Amino acid sequence: MTEKKNGLLDYAALFVMPIRFVLGWQFLSAFLRRVVNDPEKLDPNSAAFMGHAFNHFLPHALFIKPMIEYLIVNPQLLYIFLVSFTIIEGLVGIGLITGLLTRLSAIGATLLSFGILLGSGWLGSTCVDEWQIGITGVATGLVVFLTGAGLFSLDNLFFKNRNGKALKFLTSGKFNLDDSQSKKLAYTFSFIAVLITLFSYQALHNGLYGKLFNLSKQPKVEILKAELTQNGYLDITLYRTNGPDTYGSFITQILLLDASNNPVETFYPNESNLKKTNIKNYFFNKVVPNKFSLVIPLGAKAKVSLTPVKNVSIKNGKYKVVIMDVSGLKWSKNISTTQ
Repeated sequence: MTEKKNGLLDYAALFVMPIRFVLGWQFLSAFLRRVVNDPEKLDPNSAAFMGHAFNHFLPHALFIKPMIEYLIVNPQLLYIFLVSFTIIEGLVGIGLITGLLTRLSAIGATLLSFGILLGSGWLGSTCVDEWQIGITGVATGLVVFLTGAGLFSLDNLFFKNRNGKALKFLTSGKFNLDDSQSKKLAYTFSFIAVLITLFSYQALHNGLYGKLFNLSKQPKVEILKAELTQNGYLDITLYRTNGPDTYGSFITQILLLDASNNPVETFYPNESNLKKTNIKNYFFNKVVPNKFSLVIPLGAKAKVSLTPVKNVSIKNGKYKVVIMDVSGLKWSKNISTTQ
């Protein structure tokens, strides 16, 4: 009977082998992209550095936002984290493809996918790509953990006659559970996968009820703070929270309006009239002026100090600052003068 059960599990592992190989390649290829194909992804001085993508996750990450923010304001720790993450992805990929320490690798794949889901599950300008990648990795990782790698694996070659309980949960083969315990384990893992899928879909995209949204489809820049002096100097803190991660929001005009919506000042934030020293960046992604506009990458946050282009005298009263994107989108905030 035991031999029959072991044979059934070996066959199940063979049926799951395509999932194991593809999931393994997903993580191994990520390692190879950063180390072999495009090593600039691990170069902090490169525009292709992974840290920029990591900063993109910040605005709407679930649960791990404090960790992400801590890392992006500490670039040395961010570099160590990203290198470590890359190495772990490579080891997980090799483990799954070769079937070495398969269950340990499968749990690694599950946890890595869960982390990707929490951090970047809200991204995907045309589809919910990152969410789909995350939930698929979680579910397939759990399946491979249940089946192990079976006959076609290094586990079968090196650990076929293993006896230690801990080793059984790290490699492949039968758990030595009875039918009832095996069913409970399968039901539990299924429940976990479905719960994570449905919860994250609602939390990140409103996919179960309410109005479906995609936060990476259309740019949004929040004006977190605005201060106006009597002589027309304007300080605004900008934070890009929504929109595609592949390009920035381009602010071409900043207007100061009075209580009657009449223009008091007009700023054109570009490299000809806005110095980089007048921009205080808080995160890894930087707000910078170019020839035509102020460029705000996704996840960037900065205080921008604007100098009036003409002599003005600001009277006490209500004012509003309006920033205009090249796409025609506008965002505004009410402000008051400071002495």
